[in-house]
Amino acid sequence: MTLSTCSSVALRAMLAASLILPTTAMAQDNPGWHGTAYEGMATLFYGTPQSDHAELSFSCEAGSGTATFVFAFAPIRAVDGVEVVVTLEAGDISLPIQTTGILLEMDDQFLLEGQVPLDAQLTDLLGSEGVLSVFVEDGSAEYSLDGAMEAATDLLETCGQDADTAAIEICEFDAWVQGSGPSARVIREGPSADAAAIADMPGPYEGYNDIAYPTVSITGSKDGWFRIDEVTTDRYADRDLIVAFTGEGWVPGKALALWVESPVLLEAPAGDAAIAINFSDGSHNLLTVDRLYACHGNWVEVGGTYGDGRVRGWSRDICESQITTCP
Repeated sequence: MTLSTCSSVALRAMLAASLILPTTAMAQDNPGWHGTAYEGMATLFYGTPQSDHAELSFSCEAGSGTATFVFAFAPIRAVDGVEVVVTLEAGDISLPIQTTGILLEMDDQFLLEGQVPLDAQLTDLLGSEGVLSVFVEDGSAEYSLDGAMEAATDLLETCGQDADTAAIEICEFDAWVQGSGPSARVIREGPSADAAAIADMPGPYEGYNDIAYPTVSITGSKDGWFRIDEVTTDRYADRDLIVAFTGEGWVPGKALALWVESPVLLEAPAGDAAIAINFSDGSHNLLTVDRLYACHGNWVEVGGTYGDGRVRGWSRDICESQITTCP
């Protein structure tokens, strides 16, 4: 029995990913999410690098807009060519994938393979909290989604549905809207001041002891703008939370703020990057973030003031709470 061309590409992608992951990822004993891009392709898989253990994977070619999904699972009728629906679920998201069975007689393994769009639904599913549940007929499996969104960045950026989608950095965090002026009061349909306005941003409100600002849930960034999917107010008031906006919209990074809780900002979104600014110098100065520039996975590039000067750098130790520190 021979594999289809599409299957061969997917399996080669999984193998390549396990070979070229950074040393720190290779050293992990426990399975988890891993992803990379190389030679016009990208892959995301759940398993253990440099081993035969990869339970499911997504792989794609640059700009394709779709990914090949492969799940190592034998359905009730495990014969070559059998058609089976595999359903991925996380939170309130359910994503059915039509798959075809592939019997690897030499390896005594059965794979289910199908195509899935690299769209907002898959992005939201991978960015969900908790676990990913995979259902096949009367069987199921669960995988922790910890680290899934960060690992999926290369896949989503490399193989987005179009050039605009591919250029969006994928991330997930909250911030508040503190900027003044008309630009901070408008939610637009795209990452540009020329994009159509789709909603008005609510203004500041009376919080517990002071003025509070709307909180936005951020899902991506491009060209200094941030994609949001929700705006809430009254989070810091003695009233019920108000959801002022849901859907997809864009706000400028110069209108956003949050706290940085780490003692340093780095020059790049990586733990081993050079330090851009160190705040643990014994001074009484505080970093005041007054704009965001970009995001990448769970990293955010911030700008603000420290002492008498402007600073800029990356951190993943951030907090969106306006009245207290984060856990």
